[in-house]
Amino acid sequence: MADTRIFFVSDLHGSEVCFRKFVNAAQAYRADVIIAGGDVTGKVVVPLVDGGDGAVRARYLGSDLTLRTEEEVRELEKSIRNVGFYPVRMSQEEVASMDATSVDALFARETRRVLESWMRLAEERLARSGIPCYMMPGNDDLFEIDTILDEAGYVVNVEGQVVPVGPLEMISTGWANMTPWRCPRDTSEEDLAARIESLVARLEDPRRAIFNLHCPPHNSTLDSAPELDETLTPKLAVGGEMRMVPVGSTAVRAAIERYQPALGLHGHIHESRGATRIGRSLCINPGSDYQQGTLRGAIVVVSAKGDIRDWALTAG
Repeated sequence: MADTRIFFVSDLHGSEVCFRKFVNAAQAYRADVIIAGGDVTGKVVVPLVDGGDGAVRARYLGSDLTLRTEEEVRELEKSIRNVGFYPVRMSQEEVASMDATSVDALFARETRRVLESWMRLAEERLARSGIPCYMMPGNDDLFEIDTILDEAGYVVNVEGQVVPVGPLEMISTGWANMTPWRCPRDTSEEDLAARIESLVARLEDPRRAIFNLHCPPHNSTLDSAPELDETLTPKLAVGGEMRMVPVGSTAVRAAIERYQPALGLHGHIHESRGATRIGRSLCINPGSDYQQGTLRGAIVVVSAKGDIRDWALTAG
């Protein structure tokens, strides 16, 4: 058996350009398998409101915009999609009638629509090559996307699954320890530990495995995030720099320390791009810069014997 080249990313957060780069990376990096490790969908809808005077108005990235031509509207829609938001054309009456419930319904509808289009694109680009494409929801993703991933024609939803990756087996979960935002798949450390244990029990040999766990291990350098006050405002250290603290999962760290898998693939904390060793286990967080349209990833080369032969962080 030859080496297996893995391309891994995380935290695409709805960015159209980053997803397209992810799919194209299979060929660009000569990957044998591509993996997206959670937080697939976007965060907000941006209304493009028909002003009734031939212009379209939008509030985008803190600016009030007035668009006079269809070309300008389409360019803005492209920009919005590329930063991971969902543009929706609406009338003034539709905007005025929106309440919290209808806003949530609109967001869920656009999330489903875009993800379904992504699944079709992945199949179009990858089916002929036969390169496996593994994805899973992350803690920030609505439960409504699970069915779309489950029913995708080509992409495989690996949440809660054990799948082969070259000579290794891979377990995956996008659940994370509690965050201040109480995301859909935030949970207690005890529950996260139980979820990981139930997956490990299905492995033939945990040491010949990949732990694709969205949340990075606690205090690993892969989980450093700004410390927040009670209003969710970053705290500043002397000199005005943000105070960084470890926010990863103790359950994830305990599982890696105990079972010593060959590889840990993580995301969740966008600013903690890097790699580290926990015992024999190589753990990687490629980071995320989706709002800039930059796809941050990692290439990992696994030998026929299941050893990590080489790895590198990528950006493009």
